[in-house]
Amino acid sequence: MRSTTLLSLLAFIPAITAHITMFEPKQWNVPEVIRATVETSDGNLNPLQHDGSNFPCHGVAPEGPVATYLPGTSQSLKLKGSAVHAGGSGQMVITYDTTPKKNTVFRVMTSYMGDHPIKASGNLGPTDRDPQGLKSELELWKLNPLSFTVPKGLPKGTAVVAWTWFNHMGNREMYMQCATVVIGGEETSMDAFMKLPGMFKANIGGGCTISDQISAIDFKNPGPEVFGKGITPVPCGEPADTGAGGGGSSGSSGPEVKPGVSSVALSPTSDSNRTYPSPTAPAAGGDAGGAGDDRVSTTYLTVTPTPSNLANFQTSLPSAPTTLPESTILSPAPSKTDAPATAELEPCTVEGQITCGENSTWYMCASGRKQFMGPLAAGTNCTAGKIAKRGVRGFYF
Repeated sequence: MRSTTLLSLLAFIPAITAHITMFEPKQWNVPEVIRATVETSDGNLNPLQHDGSNFPCHGVAPEGPVATYLPGTSQSLKLKGSAVHAGGSGQMVITYDTTPKKNTVFRVMTSYMGDHPIKASGNLGPTDRDPQGLKSELELWKLNPLSFTVPKGLPKGTAVVAWTWFNHMGNREMYMQCATVVIGGEETSMDAFMKLPGMFKANIGGGCTISDQISAIDFKNPGPEVFGKGITPVPCGEPADTGAGGGGSSGSSGPEVKPGVSSVALSPTSDSNRTYPSPTAPAAGGDAGGAGDDRVSTTYLTVTPTPSNLANFQTSLPSAPTTLPESTILSPAPSKTDAPATAELEPCTVEGQITCGENSTWYMCASGRKQFMGPLAAGTNCTAGKIAKRGVRGFYF
């Protein structure tokens, strides 16, 4: 009965005091700044400003090293919080600029494509405050362990690593938590670092905003290590610097793809007093890349919030932290479909609007033109501008 109820519930997003912090490596402290709106405030739990004014790292002063990493080793990424926004996509990035600035180049070590940092239909609860000051007590790594690999060949020295996150549901936001670390090992050149692609950026001005219909970003340049399977390429946000060799410092011809995240059947919490603007869409820039990519997975459905859905709803959590089994659902890749010769010339007015095409293909409005995005993921269909999983009612999680 409980699982049936979950499938029919909407996923409301609670207040910003329940967002996610990076516990390991320990993030730099972001002083709390309260302004007129949530979107213009700042703190350990806040996303970056929508105009990118505090990019990178919230513009705060760097702190000392909190860990030493050896190239080629796997490290834990421990996150705390309950506002997981029905998952999303993210990256672990690195720079050797120990005082990052607007023009600092962060390069990608690991990408998480979909169901990140955990697979859920909305937000988790409760949202109690952390007595140490980070304001969230839910230790997500006990529900879904995350890791990243420090690429082989990185030079010895002090570096800044950052976790970035693009939430699936709720306001269009980019999260970025930074930490100082020491890269151990041998004195080497910067070649391995320069081979890594630049980081993905969106939702912080510059014309690239990710639609909330995208549950798993298919990063065009994901770096040498990938968790999950991207569903939707985004025709903007990719850096001009894609790294030499494309395959990262591992020396392989492409990224190492690993299983996706674990699934947790936890109920969403709600905040009926908070509203969210309709997302704008990718504007100019970028290549629609990956339109014919064979990497396919499941997708979320769109559910319209109604107060009646929450009438008899109670939030619940496991009685004890549990490491959940990995669960990745892959569908056969659709046959590649070529874009119609004139499709990209067709004008459109609503940026980010999805249009259903013939032969199970779809388009997204970007820069005033309908951009051909390729075939739909297997097991999904497109109806009236909405992409949904066939044969399922409510949220899939």
